Amino acid sequence: MMSKSDQGVIIIMLVLILLYLAVWAMGYFTHKLPCYIAALNIVTAFAVVGYWAIRQLQIQQHHFELREMIVLGIEVIIFIAAIYTIASGNKYKWITTMQYIVFGIHLLMLLLGLVFMFTFKMNKLM
Repeated sequence: MMSKSDQGVIIIMLVLILLYLAVWAMGYFTHKLPCYIAALNIVTAFAVVGYWAIRQLQIQQHHFELREMIVLGIEVIIFIAAIYTIASGNKYKWITTMQYIVFGIHLLMLLLGLVFMFTFKMNKLM
């Protein structure tokens, strides 16, 4: 049997996956997919960096790992690129393509996280 916290995480991940799919569907059918995906990438990057910052405030001894800093740096770049995508009016195809790729990577990470939650039993989440 799953713990309440595991069930909560699974529900949150399912809601996020549904949100990603809903944003994709809305953007696709309204022909505003680049704007919607860029906006979702802004929210996702802000959420990842915000979650990390809150976690750092709760930890007594700070130890910054290189992988953490790389992921956070990439998320900041994604945030800046998404803002630029919206501000430029999707004028540059290469940056719009990058937004699509990042959207796919974020969705894939959510799906892999969900598979991980169903596959492995952990005593405590981070």
